[in-house]
Amino acid sequence: MINEIMTYKGAVQTSECDSNGHMNVMYYINKFDLAGRNCGSAFGLKRKYLEDNNYGIAVVEQNIQYKREVFEDDLIHVMSSAVGHTNKVMHFQHHMYNSENNELSAVMEIKLVIFDLNMRKAVPLPEVLVKNIQRVLKSK
Repeated sequence: MINEIMTYKGAVQTSECDSNGHMNVMYYINKFDLAGRNCGSAFGLKRKYLEDNNYGIAVVEQNIQYKREVFEDDLIHVMSSAVGHTNKVMHFQHHMYNSENNELSAVMEIKLVIFDLNMRKAVPLPEVLVKNIQRVLKSK
């Protein structure tokens, strides 16, 4: 496992731009969400595991910093990495870049929990996820 992994690659669509001509904030969140799904899977949090255990994932905190605008037809990508974890909270960071000039466009820090869909309570993080996060943190 490496420190950062590419978790999203795409282009800014016309319909994702606002009256200022740049990508609207709701689409930054959408693209970071798509990156987060790939990130979780890469760290061992597979959909089958969630379904088999009747688990869901919930965001408990997120912070986005907008660094540079991205515009219609800009190619973008997101690089993601683990920041840390507790017994029940995983902490990741996503960096969105303009792929053509590699300029940082936005950064999102996010904390998530896995929760039991019936009890609606957070559960301890799965061992495979914790091991992969710790492996990445040790290699930094």
